[in-house]
This record gives sequence, C-alpha cells and structure tokens, in this order.
Amino acid sequence: MKILYIAVHYDKNENKWRSETWINNSFKKINIETIRLDYRQIIKQKNISFLKKTIKENSKFCDLIFLQRGEKLTTDLFAEIKIPIIFWSTEPINLKNDVDKLLGSNIFSWVFVHTYSCLDRVNREFQHLNNNCSVLHNALPDEKIKFNSSFKKHFAIFNRNLSLRRRLWLYPNLKYIKIIKGKYGTDYFNDLSESYISVNVHYSSKNLDDFETGIFEAIASGSVVISEKLDHRVLKDLKLEDSIIQVKNPMDLNKKLFFYKKNISELNYFKEKSKNSISYNTWTSRMKTVKEKFEEILNSIS
Repeated sequence: MKILYIAVHYDKNENKWRSETWINNSFKKINIETIRLDYRQIIKQKNISFLKKTIKENSKFCDLIFLQRGEKLTTDLFAEIKIPIIFWSTEPINLKNDVDKLLGSNIFSWVFVHTYSCLDRVNREFQHLNNNCSVLHNALPDEKIKFNSSFKKHFAIFNRNLSLRRRLWLYPNLKYIKIIKGKYGTDYFNDLSESYISVNVHYSSKNLDDFETGIFEAIASGSVVISEKLDHRVLKDLKLEDSIIQVKNPMDLNKKLFFYKKNISELNYFKEKSKNSISYNTWTSRMKTVKEKFEEILNSIS
C-alpha cells in the first residue's frame, strides 16, 4: 500500500520529535509506503495553486490520501483527486473551527477526530459524516518506552503552555510542582524520566476530554501521571483505567501531592499498571488501526 501523507511534517523545532515523524516511521513498520507533503511549507514557499498541482500529481502514484490537521485548507485542493481521502482532524474542533469547511464537504471516505466531544459536534453539525467518523487517540513513539525507576531529580513537574485555567490549578501547588516551560526533545524526555510525577491539567474548560501525548510520554518514561478527571471512555479505549491518579480540583490535587510526597512507594502500583498497557498506545499500534480502515475503504471500491 502506498499513501500520500499530507500534514505538517517540518517546523522550527526538531523534526525528529514531531508526531508526524513518528507516525511516518510507524507506517513504514507496517508496510505502508508514504509520499510526504507539508502543506504549510508548500504554501509558504510557493502558493496554494502549487499545492493543488503537487497533490494531484503525487496522488497518481498512491492508493489513497491521508490528510492530517489541514487547518484553513479548502476542498478545491482535492477537486480533481480520483483516490479515497481520509482526514484526521487532530485539533479539538470545540476550540477551533478552522477545518469546518473541510468537515462540511463530501470529499472524505472517512474522518478521524481528536476526542469524543469532537465526535459529538460532528454528529450535531456535520450529520453527513455520522456513519463515516470515529475517534483516533494520540499515542507515543515505540522508541520512547524507557521506564526509569532509578534516580529521580524532581518530585512533580508540569511541562505545557500555561493557560489561565492551568495557572489556577498549578499556582496553589507550586510547593510540590516544578513548572518547566519550553523544553522539547531529549531535554523534555529527560525531565519526565527524572520525575516521580507528571501533572496534567486541561488547557480549556471547553476541552475537558482531551488526552494529550504528554500523558503517554510521561508514563513511558516511568513517571506517574496525576491528572484532573479524564473521560472514562478514553481511559477504557486506552486500557489505562487504573494507571492514572485522577483529581477533582486544585485542592484535591494538593491533597494527593501531599500524600505521595510522604508515601513515594505508593506510586509503584500505578507504574506497574502503566507498564501493562503502554505498548497498546504506541504510534505503531495506533497506525495498525488506521491501516485497517485504509484496507476497508480500498476493498469497498475494488
């Protein structure tokens, strides 16, 4: 199988740490050949017309198109495409509407969305997709499963953008949490592996069922995740029901941190539970599911 993988493959950060890079590597592992197009880069360096021409020319050598993210792209880009198009909307569409035009079209054979709340919005506002849409969860690189059970430099860390909502959760708990900002790649993973706990707080109240890649990365590094409440459907899908410590509010977070600071050994239970489920949540595992959908769609038109 050969696909045209259209996404944001390059940016100012290290390309090797992008999820698109790991996903592309996973495609190779499961015998999917890819031609990669970076739509942002092409538009910036050339123009939208050149992107349309490039998509059309490359599609002639592929079985299908896999479009990821796709913000502000128009359906006209795919007007002359003769092969199936599968779209993965990786951002929460409850927060952003920059793919609404794509979702409102009839050009996709299947659409994957970011969360169950995204799926709910699709069912309400894009009903033509009701039977052709499902949730595709985040994951982590197979290569980054390295449980560190030795030296820990930090008790608890938080490494994400600090929205107002996150500040309200974190600032009452700064006694226990080290806030780490702007670290990527090796430095980011080192901090996770050197921390007993990684704290997760949702960016926005409009997106409370988000499950960020950082949760997987923390677990795979041997760090226990303490998170505000997560969607039970997602935890069940990911086989992580008993692997994450959940809290109701900032005061509950404070109580949990106080307890585990004095009882570090109690975290071992969650570490062991995590080890049993983390291999299910790699990008290779996730892309095997995507491949099954690719095959289903291709078989339906053969």
